[in-house]
Amino acid sequence: MNRKNVSVVAGAVVLAGAALLAGAAGVSETNGRWLHVRVKDRGDHAESVKVNLPISVLETMASSIEAESMKDGRVQFADNNLSSDQIRSMWQAVRSSQDMEFVTVESDDETIRVAKSGGYLLAKIRGNEDGHKRGESVDIKVPLDVVDALLSAPKGELNVKAALQILAAHDSGALVEVHDGESDVRIWIDSRANAE
Repeated sequence: MNRKNVSVVAGAVVLAGAALLAGAAGVSETNGRWLHVRVKDRGDHAESVKVNLPISVLETMASSIEAESMKDGRVQFADNNLSSDQIRSMWQAVRSSQDMEFVTVESDDETIRVAKSGGYLLAKIRGNEDGHKRGESVDIKVPLDVVDALLSAPKGELNVKAALQILAAHDSGALVEVHDGESDVRIWIDSRANAE
């Protein structure tokens, strides 16, 4: 991620955080859990962004957004070729399978792996040593019960609020980590308001 990209990400995260905080003024902390986002630029003109949001703010936003696509913390699936029943069936097949790697994509520049392991759905992207993405990495870790909660809504919807509530209970380290040689991004949840 170059300096311009870090600035764009930083700006977007700060604006989103400010909007969420403004929309949830006076909301008490649900379970004292916080979502943290850190973006650190390692270039010559190092920039960093630190965002700390109470999970209760995100829950409030999921409950209060008034739009066609979201009601009561649930997002409607867009019209596409997969029905909600098909998505739930595919998820149940993944959920009930043994821990294993489901997808591996290898190219000259990177290797992508998607796996289920120890109660988590994992996605890992690694830049190959001889490719132009050398040293770059992305790690995404999603608890399986968060996906269960997301898909617990009535037919054709996603239950974002329930997924956030389940996610808030996890102390499983970073949910997302990105390293690209010029910057680092980390997203995690814990009980500290100003975690470093």
